[in-house]
Amino acid sequence: NMAKRKVDDDSFFQDLENQTGGDIVAKIDSVKYFVDTGNLAINYICSGKFMGGGIPGGKLTEIYGPSSSSKSLIGTNILFGCQRQDGIAILEDCENSANKEFIQKASHCDLTKIVRHTPQSLEDVFLKMYKSIEFVRSKRKDCPIAIVYDSIGVSPSARELREVKLPENASKADFKRIVGGNEQPGERAKICSREFRKLNTVMETNDATVVILNQTRSKIGVLYGNPTTTAGGGNALPFYASCRLETSTMKKIEYKISAKKTKILGINIRVKNVKNKTHTPFISTENIQLLFEHGINPVSGLLSCLLDANRIVAKSAGNFVIADAFSNGEEVKFKASLDKNEVPLEILLKYPSLVDATSEQELVDYFEPFKDAMNFKLGADIIETDVLGSDDDDVIDEELE
Repeated sequence: NMAKRKVDDDSFFQDLENQTGGDIVAKIDSVKYFVDTGNLAINYICSGKFMGGGIPGGKLTEIYGPSSSSKSLIGTNILFGCQRQDGIAILEDCENSANKEFIQKASHCDLTKIVRHTPQSLEDVFLKMYKSIEFVRSKRKDCPIAIVYDSIGVSPSARELREVKLPENASKADFKRIVGGNEQPGERAKICSREFRKLNTVMETNDATVVILNQTRSKIGVLYGNPTTTAGGGNALPFYASCRLETSTMKKIEYKISAKKTKILGINIRVKNVKNKTHTPFISTENIQLLFEHGINPVSGLLSCLLDANRIVAKSAGNFVIADAFSNGEEVKFKASLDKNEVPLEILLKYPSLVDATSEQELVDYFEPFKDAMNFKLGADIIETDVLGSDDDDVIDEELE
């Protein structure tokens, strides 16, 4: 009777699926693909996968943080990840600050295969996205699409933009004729809420991936709780985002020119997953190296993630053992530093399944564009120092630009 009931149930639910146009949940792939970020640790905190992981494809991801915390570089790394999957990379450069040399040398992108737009208003940004997705899908049905919007915090509404056309000493009649009306409470947030509802459907039906970069701002007069907020998108952006990453700068990487003078070569960042619909949220990783000349070190920040994934076990301070499932049945011990948060490269190459690779050659091919960043080492003349305040941020901004 139990067996017959199961057969009847299977037939019933198949009929329900067919007649109503639905899907049996067991058949669903929540994410069809992931887009690589250029760093295995960031891949993991987004997707639970190292190789083959990254931000969820066909979904909305928000990356936010203070100035100079590598949001733009992670964004262009995602465009490079999309290119490596034979996808279409599109940049909405609303800050009008894209530097092609930096994108090429730090994110290794093929500049001839990135389309850049510079939309002036919020409404224009979303219109460019819709048109781009529609055009790509009319020509190429199955390739990944990745759009990076840099950044939502700087985009005015179309009404705000019309204010720049006002003459000096404009009258109320001039204002009404040119601008059309006064600013309304939550004006930009309402536009975003309306557009995200549409964008969510467009991404789903066209399997397009959108990454929105956002800045943090200090709340005025806040004495208790979190004193920061994001600059754009209102409450709609965190609601519609499938994945949200928070970035922050921990240290500067400096070259000591003399006892009193240094040159900043890069930064050391922390990335935390504060929302995730495809993997465990609130996982973070630290000590991810970003070098202005060479880009992100793909294995930096990795040790803590392998511990989180139970692929290695800490035996004592600085001593680790690979879990049996990933060591080919051997007892494999190695030394590493949680402060540096890196895993010896020879360990990864010998046991590639640690990071979801199928062979040493697959890892070698993946690491090839990042070899200069991986070969970079700290030493007597190259040191890391804590980021102390806004003056340091200004210097880092100049380097990133």
